[in-house]
Amino acid sequence: MYPNQKGERKKELRSSDFIYNLIKLVTTLRKKCPWDRKQTLDTMKNNIIEEAYEVVSAIEEKNLPLIKEEVGDLLFLGIFLCLLLEEKGIPFKEIIFATIEKYQRKHPHVFESKKFKTTKEIVKFWHSSKTDLFQGIPYSLPALLAAKLIQERAARIGFDWEDAEGPFKKLGEEIKELSEAKSRKELKDEMGDILFSCVNLARHLKLDPEDMLRQANKKFVKRFRLMQKKLKKEKKDLSSVSLKEMDRVWNKIK
Repeated sequence: MYPNQKGERKKELRSSDFIYNLIKLVTTLRKKCPWDRKQTLDTMKNNIIEEAYEVVSAIEEKNLPLIKEEVGDLLFLGIFLCLLLEEKGIPFKEIIFATIEKYQRKHPHVFESKKFKTTKEIVKFWHSSKTDLFQGIPYSLPALLAAKLIQERAARIGFDWEDAEGPFKKLGEEIKELSEAKSRKELKDEMGDILFSCVNLARHLKLDPEDMLRQANKKFVKRFRLMQKKLKKEKKDLSSVSLKEMDRVWNKIK
């Protein structure tokens, strides 16, 4: 447990082993907090995703104090997951040692005498030991991000368009196929192909589709709120105005 006295707490936090202090905090909460005691690896899945996205959001805001806070939450969560694994018989030290060994193997240009001329050669080396080209891409990733990673992996062995013209034409073909779809299944298949093609086009334009869609979401919400505010100033309620009226205000905002 942490000491109750503020002076003692500050003294402890000045000690060299900060990670030990954090581990001790997590262990105490696991033992004494009713919510923490109930958590399992399964129940923590959403927390992992939420915390990771909160870090991304803070980075996009360029808010250093918030980044510090969110990275701290992510670090806390990592230690908490290690504790859950320890309860299943996997010691914390084993996780640390395995991680160190893994990243030393992945960086022979740092820890051994192997030489790489470019970062592309490093990435190629990282994937050379994988028997499956798509190994390590979890299905739990956001779909746009997963599509981008899948396409990048395929591109490493030459299965890719030469430039943006190829995926641009392909997108047009997929839209035409969607318009000709007859069944619900065909609609779903063709819509999926369109989204996959959009990711391919964005990748060739050197754009991150996940980031672009997040920005588009933010832009839409911002404009919608401005439209609502303007209509309110005109003493009009959003729920009662026509689509034509909303379009009028929307276009003014744009």
